[in-house]
Amino acid sequence: MSGDTTAPASAPETPQGKRAAGQEHAPVLAFRGFGTEPFWSARVDGDTLVFSTPENQAGTTMHGRRVPSLTGFVFIGKDGERDFHLGLTPGACSDGMSDNRYDYVATFILGDTTYKGCGEAAK
Repeated sequence: MSGDTTAPASAPETPQGKRAAGQEHAPVLAFRGFGTEPFWSARVDGDTLVFSTPENQAGTTMHGRRVPSLTGFVFIGKDGERDFHLGLTPGACSDGMSDNRYDYVATFILGDTTYKGCGEAAK
């Protein structure tokens, strides 16, 4: 038995969102918004958004861009003739079905339909 009492190095903290190597302090590249009544999910990774519902579980892939925002995260684009807008604003949010708490309030607008829910940096 050795006399070394040095504690093992702790594992690095898990990143709170997807970032490219060397860009650990850059803005998060991946986010997701989701909600219930109706169920929906919108996941953004880079310039791609995938919107899914129980009727379309594979999702619809759309391309857009992140636009500057004073607070939160905004991603906009077009799906054919329909505009879309995903906004995540900092604020406590509950999905209404679990005890989970999220750091963002999400709004996804697709054409004339607005979906509301919660959001987070994708892990």
